[in-house]
Amino acid sequence: MTIENSLDQSFVSTASDKMRQSLHSPSGNVHASDPAPPEGKAAVRPFEQELIQALKLIGEGQWQVWSRVVGLVGPRSLRYARFLTEHDADAEDVVQQSLTRLAASPALFRVVQHPWAYFLKIVRNEAIRFRIKHQRPPAISVNLLTELQFRSSIAIDPLEVAERQQMIQAALTELPVDQAEVVILKFWEGMTFQEIASVMGESPNTVASRYRYAIAKLARLLRALEGEAAHVS
Repeated sequence: MTIENSLDQSFVSTASDKMRQSLHSPSGNVHASDPAPPEGKAAVRPFEQELIQALKLIGEGQWQVWSRVVGLVGPRSLRYARFLTEHDADAEDVVQQSLTRLAASPALFRVVQHPWAYFLKIVRNEAIRFRIKHQRPPAISVNLLTELQFRSSIAIDPLEVAERQQMIQAALTELPVDQAEVVILKFWEGMTFQEIASVMGESPNTVASRYRYAIAKLARLLRALEGEAAHVS
């Protein structure tokens, strides 16, 4: 049994279903053609295969494909950087610096199994350096959370959409930052615990533990918020 399957399903089903129903992967990030790999297997995604091939060509001196690399990792990493920095301009600086590091050492990405997770680790490290340099405390980006769109296959009352978005936003901002980061990477990037551990520099067990506590707290918070909303209405 995998780590994820060993989680308390009573907590996971309550909060996870609401997250999946109420959060939509941002445009240019996770696509229908980029399914999340099975937990524990960390399969290479289609766009990651393109990235590996492009980096291989760059390693051979074919820098004309650099724009393709930027197109693959830039939009996908920008929103994660915004979560880490809370500011649009700061996030752009962090991603630009991360791309500069990638351009300086493209060969490094050819020897890692999952270059996308490796690049996000660089983005995370750059964001930490940026916060320290500019003396900005870490926090959950409310701006990012408000951009997460409601997804549904049927028409739903816009007021209900806004209400659910507010509930998710309020619940996520109550989580410790390290737990919220795991939830963002799990639901938003569709990453496995193994990949998240690589990004955050933690063990898969530590990441899974944070996820478990985050989901449990989200379930309680969402139930409480729904209760408050029902009472008001």
